Amino acid sequence: MEHRPSKMDVLHVVEQAMRIRMVWEEVSSTHWARPLEEVEEALRQAAARWGVPIDDAFAAKAAFEIHAGSWE
Repeated sequence: MEHRPSKMDVLHVVEQAMRIRMVWEEVSSTHWARPLEEVEEALRQAAARWGVPIDDAFAAKAAFEIHAGSWE
């Protein structure tokens, strides 16, 4: 029998996606094209505020995209 996620599972995933998006929006709007180290630190701080766990690899890649001036 195939496992179907519960509504609560789906809501949790949606909520986490919204939080990740808020972290991206916050940092990209305030730190776009700034020094890479500054962007990465802002990203980590925003993730902590929004309760989003991020690993080092994701933080580095996301910071580079924002630093390089890419919005999406």
